[in-house]
Amino acid sequence: MEGIPIGRKLNLLVHNGYQELVKTLEHMFDTTILWGTEMDGVQSERCHVLTYEDGEGDLIMVGDVPWEIFLSAVKRLKITRVDTFGC
Repeated sequence: MEGIPIGRKLNLLVHNGYQELVKTLEHMFDTTILWGTEMDGVQSERCHVLTYEDGEGDLIMVGDVPWEIFLSAVKRLKITRVDTFGC
């Protein structure tokens, strides 16, 4: 999570989809995490956006691809402040 110096490990294979993953991360970091189309019109300082880094180093919004493709492509998750995306 942006601003937290220590990374945490998470086994993605124990989750059945994006909703379970986001719920786990919200609990771990005590914040509201947006993903996919949920960002439209959001203006809250307490919200964060879930993105991931793929094998090529590109930063991609979580939810843009089916769960199975996400699992094969994700290298690192990143939780970023909403204002970073200009919302």
